[in-house]
Amino acid sequence: MNTRHILTAALLVALFSAPAVAQTGHALNGVGAVNQSMAGAGTALPLDPSGAIHWNPASISGLETSEIQFSMEMMRPSLTLESTAFVPDGLGGFVPFSGSTEGTDGIFAIPSFGMVYKTDGPWTFGMGAYGISGFGVNYPGDAMNPITAPQSDGGFGSIYSQFGMLQVAPTFAYQVNDKWSIGFAPTINQAVLAVDPFPAAAPGAAGYPSATHTASAWGYGGQIGVYYMDDMSGLSFGASYKSTQKFEDFEWNANESDDILSFGMDYPAMASFGVGFSGMEGWKFAADARYIDYANTNGFGDPSFDPASGDSVVDGFGWDSIMVFALGAQYEVDDCLSFRCGYAMNDNPVPSENSFFNVHAPGIVEQHASVGLTYCVGKDFYFDLTYRMAFENVLTGPLGGMYDPGDGGDDVPLGTDSTVSSTLSTDSLLIGFRVKF
Repeated sequence: MNTRHILTAALLVALFSAPAVAQTGHALNGVGAVNQSMAGAGTALPLDPSGAIHWNPASISGLETSEIQFSMEMMRPSLTLESTAFVPDGLGGFVPFSGSTEGTDGIFAIPSFGMVYKTDGPWTFGMGAYGISGFGVNYPGDAMNPITAPQSDGGFGSIYSQFGMLQVAPTFAYQVNDKWSIGFAPTINQAVLAVDPFPAAAPGAAGYPSATHTASAWGYGGQIGVYYMDDMSGLSFGASYKSTQKFEDFEWNANESDDILSFGMDYPAMASFGVGFSGMEGWKFAADARYIDYANTNGFGDPSFDPASGDSVVDGFGWDSIMVFALGAQYEVDDCLSFRCGYAMNDNPVPSENSFFNVHAPGIVEQHASVGLTYCVGKDFYFDLTYRMAFENVLTGPLGGMYDPGDGGDDVPLGTDSTVSSTLSTDSLLIGFRVKF
């Protein structure tokens, strides 16, 4: 199979794969089996094509040989949505009404493809195609849980969302001298989004409309990077900046009318800094610090939601910008067998006061750990296996909205102590292979 056929197959798999509940907000904290086994650390320590292309285009100069890589991540999220509403008791007071609903999301597949070609001169070329972002929930309607109660009773009913993003990055790196390299990569993105109910439109008599007919949007951006490697000391440094990925609006035909529903959501800018060390025989270490600018990204701004004043539209997730820190280590037993492990932590981008606006996209995980190995199964052919865990986190905040007393009168605000909580953890198994040439 030639390179063109491999790339075509990877793109087809990526385009038709299901989205995942991502890790650092709605962005995956790593790409591919090798990079994920290092918990996403790799800005200054290139170990594989897709991880190097994604985090620092200049670092592809540091790969030892030309290489093709493909891997698949199978991610299983565990989601729970709880809420407590204090509803009027008809006597001038409030009584609690509580419930809990488990998500039924299943297992999501996230592919990644990377190819790097090293020339005899200073140029190195690469191509990456991988899923880098996603979220999704699937909560059944539950009349015993206030937030999943029927919309006629003031809840959302069943809650469903599906977002997935593929990025394609043709990459170019130029080795300035024996230590320094620079790189750049234009980025082309394709994303799909479905939401039900759709809270970014004003509710009608039957409640919020649905946007379950999956909408597609295209986006664009770019990335630049610099990479330094001192062979004598084994120290390496890297830095990169990935611009905001600008998307056209997602649009749906409303089921309830001839209206067009629309929502604008871009992918945030990222600045990554890393250090690597390979000066100990058999060992390699990586440490990354990353800034993700959610707060200044279209679609993630403050929501305006105040049903009591007539504004029931959620027009943003209300996320904060976050820092991510990742550590990874690799030990090479011999030329055929390597072991890796990693740990990462990040800020939670979702403020507790905005928990209610993020039941469709609970990007709240803060800690991740991973272990992995590589084993050669033939000359220049390597098999990669990784297990990754995102530890459970819970976000609790005020439950906004109105309550229908069912007596024909006006809706009334919920009690001020009403709350909603999202719980999320994930487990992933990643399998991949690489061919060096």
